[in-house]
Amino acid sequence: MKIKPSLLALSVAVNVSPLTYAADETLVVTGGASDDAALADSALLSSGSASRLGLSDKQTPRHTETLSAKTIQVQGKRTLTEVVETAPGMSGTSSPTLSNSVSLRGFSGVSWLLNGVAVPGSTIQIADPVHYENVDILYGTGSVLNGLSSAGGSVNLTSRKATFGRQPVEADYSWSSYNSHRAHIGAGGTLVEGMAAGRVDVSASSTGTQVDKERSRPERVSAQLLLTPTANTQITLDIDRSLTDMRNPYFGTPEINGKVDRALRHVNYNNLQDAHIRSQATSFQSTQSWYATPDLTFENQFYYYKGFREWQNVERYYPAQKAGYVTRDSYGDLAHDDKLTGNRTMVTWDRPIASFANRVTAGVDFSKREFQYYSNGFPGGEDVLLTDPVANDFRTGAGGKMRSPVRHITQNQYALLLEDNLNITDAVALLSQARYTHLDMHWHYQQDNQTINRSYSFISVGVGPSWAINDSWTLYASYTTGKEPGSDIFFISPEQTSLPLTDVRQYEAGVKGTFARSTIKLAVYDLQKKNLYQQSATQAEVWNAVGKQTSRGIELSGSLKPLDSVTLTGNAAYTHARFDDFKQGTQDLSGNRPRYIPAWTANLAGRYMPTDRLGVGAQLHYVGSSYNDDANTNKMGDYTTLDLNADYAVLKDVIVGTRVRNLTDRFYTWQRTYAGQEMIAPGRTYEAYINMRF
Repeated sequence: MKIKPSLLALSVAVNVSPLTYAADETLVVTGGASDDAALADSALLSSGSASRLGLSDKQTPRHTETLSAKTIQVQGKRTLTEVVETAPGMSGTSSPTLSNSVSLRGFSGVSWLLNGVAVPGSTIQIADPVHYENVDILYGTGSVLNGLSSAGGSVNLTSRKATFGRQPVEADYSWSSYNSHRAHIGAGGTLVEGMAAGRVDVSASSTGTQVDKERSRPERVSAQLLLTPTANTQITLDIDRSLTDMRNPYFGTPEINGKVDRALRHVNYNNLQDAHIRSQATSFQSTQSWYATPDLTFENQFYYYKGFREWQNVERYYPAQKAGYVTRDSYGDLAHDDKLTGNRTMVTWDRPIASFANRVTAGVDFSKREFQYYSNGFPGGEDVLLTDPVANDFRTGAGGKMRSPVRHITQNQYALLLEDNLNITDAVALLSQARYTHLDMHWHYQQDNQTINRSYSFISVGVGPSWAINDSWTLYASYTTGKEPGSDIFFISPEQTSLPLTDVRQYEAGVKGTFARSTIKLAVYDLQKKNLYQQSATQAEVWNAVGKQTSRGIELSGSLKPLDSVTLTGNAAYTHARFDDFKQGTQDLSGNRPRYIPAWTANLAGRYMPTDRLGVGAQLHYVGSSYNDDANTNKMGDYTTLDLNADYAVLKDVIVGTRVRNLTDRFYTWQRTYAGQEMIAPGRTYEAYINMRF
C-alpha cells in the first residue's frame, strides 16, 4: 500500500467527560466475541450526537441508533453510506456521483457531523468507516444542537480514540471482484506514561465496479493525540486527511422505451479519456477540558475543515433520434472549495434543584464558512453508440468551455446553547434543550456581479420526558423544532435569497428495552416541514416559501441472542410521506409522495458461531418501491438483496474470511441523476479478507 507523504498527519477525537454516563468501547479483537457487538452498540452513544450532557441512549428521549466499529467490520461495510443505509428507515445509494443520497423519515439528505461538528461538503460520506469508533444516527431534526439541520436526521461520526494502555496493532486487507483492494493499518497506546497517548490509522483502496473503466482510489490518515498535563486537565488533538481520485464515475444508464436494459449494466457513457471526480479534505479539532471540581467542567473545542472537490464528466444520456444511438450531453466541469473555522465553549454543572438531581450545560459557538463554486454551465453534446460509446476527451465534447467562478458565499454564525436534564424522581427525567442561532449570509454571484446580504435569527427547542419503568424498560416522548433551508443555502438562486428558512416540527414517542440477551426499540413520529420553496405558476423566476410536507411513521429495531452461538439483529420501518400543499410552476404535487422515499424498509442479519473459531453470517436488505420524481410518474420497483459471509480464526488474533454481496445477483435501479436515466445497483461480488491483531 502506497500512501502519499502529504497524508501523514496527527489527530484526536472529541473528549467525553468522565461525568458522562455512556460507556466507551475500544475495538480489540474480532472473531469469537464479535457476535456480541450488536447487543452492546446501544450503550455507545457519543456525547454530541443527541445531547451534550453525556446521556446514554436509554436516558435520551429521542430515537437514536449506534453502530460500533466492531459491528461495522463484522458486516463488511466499506463506506459510510453502506454503514447507515441498513439502519431503520434509511435508504439510499453509496454512489460518489450522488452527494448525500440517503433519505430518512420521509426527507432526502441527512446532516453529517464529525465528533459533534457539522461537516460541510460531501467528501466525508464516501470515507472508509475503519477510521471511526462508532457511528450514531439521530432521527429527526438536530437543530437544537447544530442550528441548520436536515429534517430527517443526522449522522455523527466519532473518531477512533487515543487511550492509555496497550492497543493492538491492527492490519486488515481484502481483495474483491473487479480487482479491488482495500487495506488498513492502525496502532495506538501510551506514549508517555500518565501524560500522553496516541493513535494513528491509515487506509487505502483501489476499487473497480461492474461499470466499464470506473475505479476509485481513496486514501486516508487519521491520528489522535491525548495529553493530560495535570490531574484535572485534558487536551485532545485530532487531524483527518483524505484524498480521493475516481476515474470515469458512473452517472447512470438511459431508459429505452421507459425501461433500463439489463444488457447495458456494464456500459459507461462517461468513458471519456479524462473523466474524473477528485477530492481532498483536512479536518482538525482541538479540545481542552478542565475538570474544575467533580461537579463542574469547562470544555473548549476549536474546529477547522478545508475541502476541495472537482468534477469533470459528461452526465446526461437519452435516446438519440437515430436508432441504436444515445445522446450524451451536460459536459460538467465543476469545483467546490469549502472552508469552515469555528470554536465552541461549554460549561457543564451537576447541581441539584431542591432534592432533584440535575445536570445543565451552556455554551456559545462561533463559526465562519466560506464556499466558492465553479462551473462551466454544462455545455456540449454528441451522439454515441448505445452499446459501445466512443471514448473522446472532455475538452472536445465541451466545446473547449471550462469552469469559471460562479458564486462565493460567506456564512458567519454565532449561537447560544443550553441543555438541562432534571431527574424529577429516580425513574423520571426531563430533558430540555434550546439553541439561539444567528446567521449572516453574504452571496456574491460573480457572473452577474451581484451581491446580496441577509441575516437570519431563530430559536430551536426540544423537550422530552423519559420514564425508566424498571431496569429493562424506558418510555419517552419528545417535541422538537428546527430550521432548514428550503434548498441548499449555498446553492440557492438570487431570487430565493429573500425567502425565509424552512420550519421543521417533530413529535415523537417510543419505548426502549434492554435485557440480558436482547434489545428492542420502537418509535412513532409525526414530522412536518413548512415553507418549502415553490416556483410561481406564472413567473418562472419568482419563488414563494409556502409549501408543506408531512411524514408520519413507525420504526422498530432490536437484537436477540437466543443461544450463545447465535445472534440476530433486525429492523423495519414504515414511512407515510406526502406533499400536503406543494406546487412547482403549474404542476400541483399535493398528495404526492416525495422522490426516493419508500414506504417500507427492512433488514435482518444473523450470525452463527458453531465453534469459537468459525463464524458464518447472512444479511437481508429490503427496500420498498419509490418514485424517482416528485410528479410520481416514474416508479422504481422494490428489491431485496442477500449477503453471506464466513470467517475463521486461524490463530487467536488472525481472522480469514470470505463474503458474497448480492448473492442472487438481483438486478435493480436505485436512483436517477437526470430524468430519463437511472443508476443500476451493483450485481453479485465476491471478497476475501484477513484481519490481524498483534
